[in-house]
Amino acid sequence: MAVAERAETGGEASRPGYHAQIKAENRARIIRAARDLFLARGYDKTSLAQIAREARVSTGTLFKRYPSKAALFAAVTSEQWQLDVEYAAPPPPGDPRFGLDHIGRDYACLVARPGTAALCRLIITELPQMPELADIVGTGFAIDRGPFFDRLRDYLEAEAQAGTLDFRSADGQPLSASEVAEQFLGMICSQFLWPQLVRTDFVPPNPTDAAIVDEAVALMLSRYGSGS
Repeated sequence: MAVAERAETGGEASRPGYHAQIKAENRARIIRAARDLFLARGYDKTSLAQIAREARVSTGTLFKRYPSKAALFAAVTSEQWQLDVEYAAPPPPGDPRFGLDHIGRDYACLVARPGTAALCRLIITELPQMPELADIVGTGFAIDRGPFFDRLRDYLEAEAQAGTLDFRSADGQPLSASEVAEQFLGMICSQFLWPQLVRTDFVPPNPTDAAIVDEAVALMLSRYGSGS
């Protein structure tokens, strides 16, 4: 039995919340071990048995939570795009300058996280040869920014409903909040993430650099502000 799991049979097992704590700790170790091994060895050359050993859990525990390597890889990529607790709730609508600035800075920090560019490169490289990975992760999953993108889209829709932003193309056709979200994140990504995908020696700007986000926000407001 793995070291991390032996404690479940001890006297502390009766303590309220103990099992939930052990499960959470096991999951964190599994995700961390899988991420490190995927990045070091590649998806195809990493086995679930190797991940279980690195995470100090039994293969049974690993398979119970993640029945396939593709499912575990999907969990790793999803975890990479999860927001920190302080970023979980989008700002309320009504002040798009504040809201876009808040979200833009959150996103700059998100894409600058260690491992984000490496995971994106891994997906781009191995996805065409791994159909089972494409079925679960989805083509472009990491590039689509997962849960962060959903939060931004919902925020933009709320601003549009509040009448503070009006999403229309240059010829006056309505645009969806998803299309506008792609534009906003693309402006930030072009400075922080995309260069890292083609140049491993590229050093991204400091994610707290205000100039990059300020420019993206200014362009969004000049283009879609209700008074523009």
